[in-house]
Amino acid sequence: MKKSIAFALATLLAFVLALPAARYFGDDTAEARSNYKIKGEVQAQSGGYRHVVIIKNKSRDWLNCEVWTDVDPQPPHSARVGPRNKREVVIRTRAEEDEFIPYGYCRNN
Repeated sequence: MKKSIAFALATLLAFVLALPAARYFGDDTAEARSNYKIKGEVQAQSGGYRHVVIIKNKSRDWLNCEVWTDVDPQPPHSARVGPRNKREVVIRTRAEEDEFIPYGYCRNN
């Protein structure tokens, strides 16, 4: 009986101590994601298509971003985006496909 009560108290204490950290990181991630937008654009050109990932910074801070696509997942391309600005990153210049999915994330500088 004493062991189960001690275990329950230890579990409760660990949960209570972890709660503020989990809330902080969850809010920080949600806030950071609302500060930028990543989208893809296909540009037709002679000999194929160009895959471009567009990063739009909605915040007042500089952002360091990593972007890639499902067609070219490695290596990710790094870009720095100024406050309330946007940046186009060319991922592939002569693609045969006219569709791709952009991925990426940004962090405050």
